[in-house]
Amino acid sequence: MDNSIAKVLIIDDEKMILEMLGLRLNRMGFDVDVAVNAEGGINKIKTNFYDLIFTDIKMPGMSGEDVLKYVRSNVRKAIPVIAMSGTPWLTEKSKFDAVLVKPFYKEELLNVVSQFVQLAKP
Repeated sequence: MDNSIAKVLIIDDEKMILEMLGLRLNRMGFDVDVAVNAEGGINKIKTNFYDLIFTDIKMPGMSGEDVLKYVRSNVRKAIPVIAMSGTPWLTEKSKFDAVLVKPFYKEELLNVVSQFVQLAKP
């Protein structure tokens, strides 16, 4: 595998979001991994390296805030963590690197991603 391909983790309890965002990021040239909840996402973070993490805020059990706390309190604290939320006011005082308000458009995704990782040339 080409080491220059950025690896991205998407954590969301909505299967449709995982599929659509995963497909979009894959088409943008990223190696995409997904988790259906925060616990699964944290387990993947423990065993893999990611260049960028997207997480939903509100999920059953642990939240996106819990994912952020885990990332920031461990070795991988420099990884950008982007919140995705239909309730963006919940992120106003958070420490996320960026927030994407659901539903978001391709251009918004591109703008946020390009702030944190080098986009692959088509």
